[in-house]
Amino acid sequence: MSEVETSTSRTGGIDELPRVTKSRVIKTGAVILFALVLGFFAVQMAAAHGSPEDPTGQALACYNEDPGDRSPMCEYAAEQNSQAIYNWMGIRDGDAAGNHQENIDDGELCSAGKERFAPYDEPGDWPSTEITPGEQTFTLDLTAPHATEYMRFYMTKDGWNPDTALAWDDLELIHETGSFTPSGTEKIEGIDVPDRNNEEHIIYWVWQRSDSPEAFYSCSYVDVAGADGGDDTPPGDGDDGDDGDDTPPGDGDDGNDGGDGDSPSAWSADETYTSGDQVTYEGSTWEASWWTRGDAPGSSEWGPWEKVDDSGGDDGSDGGDDSPDADAWDPDETYTGGDQVSHDGSTWEASWWTQGDEPGSSEWGPWEQVE
Repeated sequence: MSEVETSTSRTGGIDELPRVTKSRVIKTGAVILFALVLGFFAVQMAAAHGSPEDPTGQALACYNEDPGDRSPMCEYAAEQNSQAIYNWMGIRDGDAAGNHQENIDDGELCSAGKERFAPYDEPGDWPSTEITPGEQTFTLDLTAPHATEYMRFYMTKDGWNPDTALAWDDLELIHETGSFTPSGTEKIEGIDVPDRNNEEHIIYWVWQRSDSPEAFYSCSYVDVAGADGGDDTPPGDGDDGDDGDDTPPGDGDDGNDGGDGDSPSAWSADETYTSGDQVTYEGSTWEASWWTRGDAPGSSEWGPWEKVDDSGGDDGSDGGDDSPDADAWDPDETYTGGDQVSHDGSTWEASWWTQGDEPGSSEWGPWEQVE
């Protein structure tokens, strides 16, 4: 009886492996790609956070605008650092642990002291929400609803000068929640909004997590309904209206605090400067890139001052334009997709969540060189 030949050939008594086909490669690749995409979006959602939606936070208000038709202050923020717009949910302090006033300096509340969000510290005609005094419900847009120790809502005090950068002493606590686990769209009820004589104010939001020292912050510009509207003029100013509220920093006549064509004044550690102000220091002229007080020009490569002239003139040369605008990379900082940092003289952008991965250390790493 002859042996029946099987369809599976043998070599040395071992069955051959299944034949690799193009369709199998495509199917396997599709499964792997799908898993990677799901993992990427899961990480992005876990790394995202939130902002007030009503009244709308500065960053979210700017993000919601048409990029081709932005309001002047939002356009200013986009020009300074695009991450101030697109990372609208990420104004945070990873090491807050309730030490908000200790960690965030006056004049830097709206940015939480983070350089990429520094444009939000500049006073100006930011998008605002009309708000009515009395008991109100605030709405929050939380892209990652973390377990919460508390949320605090502050409002600027009556008579606050809207032409000044926000300071802690400007604020009055109007509501604090207890601990809870929020939803993606969270409504906080029973917030008693006080009456104000002047119209322009800020609602300041602090969100402290209970499962981490991390906290989040936001400034919401509001117009108080029923306010007489006549007390927004800074003390000591006349009624000529020439306080430049609607002009983004640096878009005025010359941004020089010397006035009427005078040379810039000498830098003073006790003086407050905003974007565009110029001073002289150690034989050079310096221009402020954002709100600053007590930071000596040239004391830090990443500080608020940009050198515009070595001789005290106004030729605008030098200026360090080749220095990256992004924050320096920090191995202890957490970054998410789209965040930009500077490292070794170049600007790098994160493609996904990362912590401790040095930019440029691997061609397959999370960082992509953009400048």
